[in-house]
Amino acid sequence: MNAIAEKIHLIEQLSSDPTATTQLLDKVIECLIDNDRRKLAGFREKLLAFEQRHSMSTDEFQRRFDSGELGDSSEWFDWDGYATLAASLENKLTGAGVTRG
Repeated sequence: MNAIAEKIHLIEQLSSDPTATTQLLDKVIECLIDNDRRKLAGFREKLLAFEQRHSMSTDEFQRRFDSGELGDSSEWFDWDGYATLAASLENKLTGAGVTRG
């Protein structure tokens, strides 16, 4: 059993109220989701700033960057990194069944 499963099992053993245990775990999950949503909002702000500064969407940027059309400026690598992080978090939240928020 891994450490997380052990802690959840301990909570179940110590709790005399299954409803309270469920509510506690729901709150933990909510906090994790809220944290990821805040991170995602920050990444989206960074992406929007790049888009405005360079008058192109992130999708257009990635197509041009991936094709080598834009060169190797460190700013392009920053933009690509934020786009990758945002996409990863979006996939994580979608995969967890979390709707946009």
